[in-house]
Amino acid sequence: MNRRTFLKSVPALTVLASASTGFANDANEATGTNQQPIPQTYDVIKLNPPDLNRGISLMQALKKRKTNRDISDKRVTLQQLSDLLWAADGVNRPDGKRTSPAAMGIYCVDIYVVLPEGIYLYDAAKHELKPVAKGDFRKLAGMQDFVFIAPLNLVYVFTLKPAPNAPAPVPEEKRKIWGDVEVGCMVQNVYLYCASQGLAATVRGMVDQKKFGETIKVKPEQIVVAQTIGYPK
Repeated sequence: MNRRTFLKSVPALTVLASASTGFANDANEATGTNQQPIPQTYDVIKLNPPDLNRGISLMQALKKRKTNRDISDKRVTLQQLSDLLWAADGVNRPDGKRTSPAAMGIYCVDIYVVLPEGIYLYDAAKHELKPVAKGDFRKLAGMQDFVFIAPLNLVYVFTLKPAPNAPAPVPEEKRKIWGDVEVGCMVQNVYLYCASQGLAATVRGMVDQKKFGETIKVKPEQIVVAQTIGYPK
């Protein structure tokens, strides 16, 4: 092949290489970890390690952050659930501290994950979901229609854990205020993750606190807020 013929063939070879690369990437995406479904079983759900290379910049996520209640019933993937919970309150340092701050390092807010198969408690230390109640309890997790069809609801629950390292006794009301700050950070972390991944999210105060509390065996007043997540319609 002479030089002129070779130069003429370069654009076609470039297009072919791009198409081949694109096909390979699409194939990997279709069969890779990112597309694994959430196990539809009432059992411990082992979450994937967070994928730290996905998403957009923080400033772009802030620009896109919004409340969207127009949510479909399409289920999120196991990787999305894993990343979302890690973003909310996952361990991000060797000393066990997390993505959301907590006063005196006492994490007093638990995240209950409501899936169609049941309610699960997020164990941040093990990065897994522990089954709490079997069945579809989405109607207890909210009072709006979109909550009942959304594939994922988070319910944030306050637990007044002991503070053995506090320099002085901390009044319960003060601890609850600190807990509210902790919840706010978690909620915003979820919002930013969803903005970076094109998911819809909305935070809600309307929860059937009495019945949901009975189901997970906590007092109604311990239930702070809930958050609904899914693909936008």
